[in-house]
Amino acid sequence: MVKSMDKREYDQLDSLSSSPNAEISRLSIIVKNLKDRVESLERNQTELMDKLNALKKNF
Repeated sequence: MVKSMDKREYDQLDSLSSSPNAEISRLSIIVKNLKDRVESLERNQTELMDKLNALKKNF
């Protein structure tokens, strides 16, 4: 349920990026870029935790 809610919010963010109001458009692009960076960090953190857990199993 949370994922679909997040998707809806990001769809709304996409529509704001084409807003005729230049400031809103620029801010929505900044927010979208920040969202992408956070998601990338989350993926990297997950990968690192998986590697750490694998190392722990070996010792």
